[in-house]
Amino acid sequence: MAQQSNQMKNVGAARTGAVFSDVKQELGGIAEYALEKLRAAGADGAELGISRGRTDEMNVDGGKFSLLRTTFNSALSIRALVGGRKGSAVTNSLERGEIDRAAAEAVGAAKTSEPDDAEYVAESIGEREFVLGAGACDLDLVYERVREFLDQSAERFPKIEISQMITRYTASDSLYANSNGSRAYTRAAHYGNSGMLCARDGDKVSSFNGFGYGAEDFRTPILARGEMYRVLAETERQIDTVPVSGKFVGRLLVSPDCLRDFLFSVLGACVYDAALIAGSSPWKSKLGEAVADSRVHLALDPLDGRVVCGARVTGDGHLTERQELVRSGVLTGFALSQYGAKKTGRPRAGNVSGNLIVGAGTRSFEELVAATGDGLLINRFSGGSPALSGEFSGVAKNSFLIRGGEVAHAVSETMVSGNLLDMLQNVVEIGGEAVADGGGAAPWIVFDCVTISGK
Repeated sequence: MAQQSNQMKNVGAARTGAVFSDVKQELGGIAEYALEKLRAAGADGAELGISRGRTDEMNVDGGKFSLLRTTFNSALSIRALVGGRKGSAVTNSLERGEIDRAAAEAVGAAKTSEPDDAEYVAESIGEREFVLGAGACDLDLVYERVREFLDQSAERFPKIEISQMITRYTASDSLYANSNGSRAYTRAAHYGNSGMLCARDGDKVSSFNGFGYGAEDFRTPILARGEMYRVLAETERQIDTVPVSGKFVGRLLVSPDCLRDFLFSVLGACVYDAALIAGSSPWKSKLGEAVADSRVHLALDPLDGRVVCGARVTGDGHLTERQELVRSGVLTGFALSQYGAKKTGRPRAGNVSGNLIVGAGTRSFEELVAATGDGLLINRFSGGSPALSGEFSGVAKNSFLIRGGEVAHAVSETMVSGNLLDMLQNVVEIGGEAVADGGGAAPWIVFDCVTISGK
């Protein structure tokens, strides 16, 4: 293990110590070749995304180490314009023959597509260089942290079974290039850890639970990260569940992970290209108006320090910026790409990433439970997409009944329903810490007026 780790450290050191000119020569050369092929095939304009990288992966299955491997990958995506018509192609090979094929495919698709005045190639941002995230891979440390987690979870939570855990170190070089002269080189590296677990007591087994996060280093013990300790403790309590009796309107104490899922459903229906181009967004005419409780703050921010390797260039070739969506409950902006902006006549967003940052409040977890009164603590929601009006209905997973301001017991699958847009107006309290997972950050929140249905 140590010998292989040292070899991988040396590779990582070579990558992070390499001069950017090496990347420019290799990826830049591919870009120039591909753009010339596209011009020769008849493209009026084009943009490329080129990447190459490696992933070092360590797996645990059934609580035991099961796999150690290194994989390599490369990718090329092409978007070509011909007379206002768009065509695209992708390939996982950077060989010239495959580039020739992809360029011909993209131009061919463009020539047969419908013209669209909103299609464009972004103006040049010049030549840029970005170095993001972790340094070299420390596989010895990964092994120590995973082994430590397995030992600690077995000691402190003896009923927990780690069904699977995958730990990865991913390093990549990438280039965004377009026919207007943009060349943005990025070297990025980060760790990722995800897993599935359950709890068992004899013949009784809890439902599955899970976790996942990204990080720039692996120094912090796994059990000390984010909500990990709580996830294991709650999973043990979910061996024995009690069905909710009857149906009532109460409050919902929503975990950060579940909150992000709810909010992305709202944002997808309200602020992104598709909803605004179609005119279906309930918020389409509410810019500058209150759409949420005055304590709600939402932004898309890949530049936030809690985001690991957030993109510095948007997919359509602009430098990323923090995009505020809701400030003090007021809708301040939309998440429109340049294409969406052209189609709707609205301003382009600073970025359209999924790096959601939700502002924290002031309350402790205990205060949030007390403020819930009678309701449900929900960690996971399983249901279809909400209606355009915001109405939703589905099953609360890995959840607990709250009675009289105290967590009572785990519940068997319980239905919850309500209106997500109304919930944003019906905020009771917001937790004092925004929990980060590497892709964004969100606190616990208590919402009012949710229907909870049992037997």
